[in-house]
Order: sequence, then C-alpha cells, then structure tokens
Amino acid sequence: MSDSNPEDNAQSRFAARVMIVIALMVFVISVALVLYFSSSGEKVAENMVEDGRAVGRMKNLAIVVDAQQKLVKEAVVVDQAKNLVRIPVKEGMKLVLPSLKSKKAGATKVLVPGSPTQLKQSQAAGAATKAKAKDGAKAPEKKEGAETKTKAPEKK
Repeated sequence: MSDSNPEDNAQSRFAARVMIVIALMVFVISVALVLYFSSSGEKVAENMVEDGRAVGRMKNLAIVVDAQQKLVKEAVVVDQAKNLVRIPVKEGMKLVLPSLKSKKAGATKVLVPGSPTQLKQSQAAGAATKAKAKDGAKAPEKKEGAETKTKAPEKK
C-alpha cells in the first residue's frame, strides 16, 4: 500500500484536471483568434477590390513594377558623352566580384560619423590643435612703460 494520503491524491488529480481544462481553453481561444484574424484579412482585400479606386491603383502598381523590372534587367547607355551605362545587377556582380575577391582583407579606412574611431580621431585632432595653439601663440612681450590694449568682448 502507498504511504500517501488519499486527500493529497484527490487534490493532485483535481489540479491536473484543472490544468488540462485550462490548456484546452487556451488552445481553443488561440485557434479562434487565428481564424478570426485570417478571415478579416480576406475581408479587407475584398473591400479593396470592391472599391473603384483599387482597380486603378492595381493598374498603376503593375505599371510601376514593370518599369522597375526593365530598369533592373536591361543594359542601357545612360550618357554616351560620359561613358555612363546601366547594366543588370547580376552582370555588375560578375564584373566587380573578381576584383573584390583579389583584394586582401584588412581594416577599413572609412570613418562613420559618430563611430568610436571617428570620435577618438577628432579628439586627438582637437588636442593637437590646442597644443599647436599653445606653442605657436606666445604672449606679447611687455616693454617698460608700454600699455597693452585689449578689446572687451562684444555683447550680442
């Protein structure tokens, strides 16, 4: 015979049943929400088609997409005087990738504004400028009996 109390067994069975019921309720609610929102998306699309402006918008979209595809897929001379052409992306990659692969990988020399490297360099440049200003700008020598005139800062 087991040493456990029959009341503890009844409570644990009740708790297990409650957990199963809660899990089933959560599952049913989740399925209902998915079905509701997936069908409401179809209703929005149906309303758009029923709206008279939607047809015109769809035609405009098709025209724009076709024009974009032509720009991306066709090779065209843009400006012959400047030897400027537009080529498809795949062809451009074929031309550029070999030269990029042949280069040795290394640290970039491009500075991004606000990056830690740029901030360190600008601080170092500022300190160097201040040091040059201290060394280069000597105080005027005073001669005996001569007065130095200074201008008061102007108030804005």
